[in-house]
Amino acid sequence: MLRLRILDRHLLREFWLAFTAVLAFCALLLLVASIFDKFQEMVENNTPWNMAALYFLCSLPFKLIQVIPIVVTLAVLFSVGTLARNNEILAFLTNGVHSLRIAAPIVAAGLAVAAGVFVLNEFFVYRLEERARYLERRYIEAKSEAKLLTRKDIFTRGLANRFYLMKLYETREQRMYRPQIVDMTDDYSTLRQRIEARYATLVANRPEENRSEWILTDPRIWSFDEQGNLRSFYEKVGDHTVYLEPDLPIILGQRKKPEEMNFFELARHIGILAARQQPVNELVTDWQRKLAMPVGIVLVMLVGFSYAMRTRAGNAMSMFGRGIVWAILYYAVSAFFAALGHSEALNPYIAAWLPNIIFAALAARYVQKSYGWFE
Repeated sequence: MLRLRILDRHLLREFWLAFTAVLAFCALLLLVASIFDKFQEMVENNTPWNMAALYFLCSLPFKLIQVIPIVVTLAVLFSVGTLARNNEILAFLTNGVHSLRIAAPIVAAGLAVAAGVFVLNEFFVYRLEERARYLERRYIEAKSEAKLLTRKDIFTRGLANRFYLMKLYETREQRMYRPQIVDMTDDYSTLRQRIEARYATLVANRPEENRSEWILTDPRIWSFDEQGNLRSFYEKVGDHTVYLEPDLPIILGQRKKPEEMNFFELARHIGILAARQQPVNELVTDWQRKLAMPVGIVLVMLVGFSYAMRTRAGNAMSMFGRGIVWAILYYAVSAFFAALGHSEALNPYIAAWLPNIIFAALAARYVQKSYGWFE
């Protein structure tokens, strides 16, 4: 028992040292690659050095999160592989210690990494990525503040049979310019109501009351009967208050990518879009991948562990290379099924989780191979 505890501490120490070293190397590599990628654009647009530095710092955490599966694989191959190459692992196996018992501290470390990735994504990384995207567009691509805060020529569907058209939507002031709001009959053959105005400005979004309050400037409102005949017309010079559907500012001003939202914010965004019958397969796939990715970290790590366990002085490079290949394959398989989910060729839940199911089977098979290989 004492020897196993010593082994646990030794494995954990070696793993965390390797993990830290590999993560630091990847951070440096990603940082240098980002600088080279943006350097010409920064020079052309006279990007302030402090804004450029802030952009690189804000964008780095998301990129690091994406390489964690290969980082943990390398950490396992370096830490466990070194012990196996020195026959320290072999000594425990020949004395009847199961490979799963040896894997226990590594699995615990992998679960800690996976939990850390999820927590960081939920509370920090998405905010930094949102900030990085703003800095990139504002200072590196040199887009004006006004351009970043406006969406032009909007046509979007609302709740039920309502449609919104407008020349421009200003996200900071939450104001529609030249809006047209159209309500259709259930078969979309006839207008029920049409609203036009010079502006429409948000007063308050009240999802708890299932509505949002807007002020229309110089409105004109037409109402029609079921046959499409004009029933009433209202026109006013000045302001007129109307109540529209809830969360409308989110629909009109949506610019965020999935990586700029955490799990719960993205879930709410999907619900808002789905209620308006807008396509959500791509978002649902990315939403589920926020959960699937931390699980995949542990599975890829176990496959790498099986190769590290079988490392000997004569096959170290071979085992190391195979472990890396499997980690890269995880990225390829995940990207392939994500593309199927995005294109609606595959159910988004299946697309997000199938790579993990495949690698769970592989992990079970390869961990089994790591026991008794020396006999």
